[in-house]
Amino acid sequence: MSTNDIKLPEPFASIPRETFLFGPSPIQHLERISEALGGKVNVYAKRDDCNSGLAYGGNKTRKLEYLAAEAKAQGADTLVSIGGVQSNHTRQVAAVSTKLGLKAVLVQEHWVPDWSDPVYGKVGNIQLSRLMGADVKLDPSGFGIEHKNSLAAAVAELQSQGRRPYAIPAGASDHPLGGLGFARWAFEVEEQERQMGVFFDTVIVCAVTGSTMAGMVAGFKLAQKKCGSKPRRVIGIDASATVPQTKEQVLRIAQVTGRKIGLEDGVDNVTTEDVELDDRYHAGIYGVPDQQTKDAIRFGASTEAFITDPVYEGKSLAGMMDMIRKGEIKPGSNVLYAHLGGQLALNAYSDIFIVHRRQSSLGNPMANPWPKHAMHLAEYSPANTWWWSKATMCGCKKHTL
Repeated sequence: MSTNDIKLPEPFASIPRETFLFGPSPIQHLERISEALGGKVNVYAKRDDCNSGLAYGGNKTRKLEYLAAEAKAQGADTLVSIGGVQSNHTRQVAAVSTKLGLKAVLVQEHWVPDWSDPVYGKVGNIQLSRLMGADVKLDPSGFGIEHKNSLAAAVAELQSQGRRPYAIPAGASDHPLGGLGFARWAFEVEEQERQMGVFFDTVIVCAVTGSTMAGMVAGFKLAQKKCGSKPRRVIGIDASATVPQTKEQVLRIAQVTGRKIGLEDGVDNVTTEDVELDDRYHAGIYGVPDQQTKDAIRFGASTEAFITDPVYEGKSLAGMMDMIRKGEIKPGSNVLYAHLGGQLALNAYSDIFIVHRRQSSLGNPMANPWPKHAMHLAEYSPANTWWWSKATMCGCKKHTL
């Protein structure tokens, strides 16, 4: 089945769209995670981290299908967007630009000032954006989900050069078309439910700039109106730490999306009651994981090779785990966790999960024999496959191999 096989009601079905996805993103039953969380709730994941061949894809690739169609119709020659240094979104803008034969200009702001990993600005998302030929412009401005002056300045500069830029806000979110990709996702889920013989009563999704959650809420509401679908909970796990602003933006984008796809204001469009945003798991700051987030990342990876990141999915996974363990999601529920991608950012958080090893006389790695020296860093040498312990952190030379 291709994404073009998803049946949408009018006027939604007639909105122009490019095709960047392999097809409907797969739904995976996380049997080991379900069992490890008590076995009373069935956990599934819809894998939008595996949705495209364009530079690893992700949720923004789905959104950009609609924005790219408009950019082409307007005769744009450059896609211009904005995000943090490790923005998944700007990497996906670079990928879509490359696919369409357009230029990409990316404003990369300093959204995570409290993170000082030495490779933060060199690896992961920004590395791929540069590799794809994007014009990366570093900007010292801090985190914010609002429309940014730095993006407007980049657009104005290109226009002064005679270029035809198409501006895309952070996360492809606060844009008239920003919610359409995940409104379509909702109908994709409903078709997959019919094929699988299951109903997902609860959807868990990370929320920051807001249009992923907003699109889901609007799409499922339209499905209820047009197709007689059953209602379900869409629970957003905030990772912005600017909760009132994010909730307002989710609601606004959902309502804009609803009007575009066939919901009427005052009759059946999205209301405040439809936007459920949980503020318990953002760790108090954007882009920095707390221990609960780290534990969730480690749990997913070690339980089912389910890899999440420290900025977004690690926090939403932590939220889902906590709600299931506390019984806030009732036994017998089928939970659909929306995996939006983001794993590339793990490379920029290189010191979160340090494994201590040393080389034995037989050439086999052994467990760290010096547990008291917790400050030692373990590094891997690809040249000779030797692990060694580096003692520069505590000044100790005794245990250097």
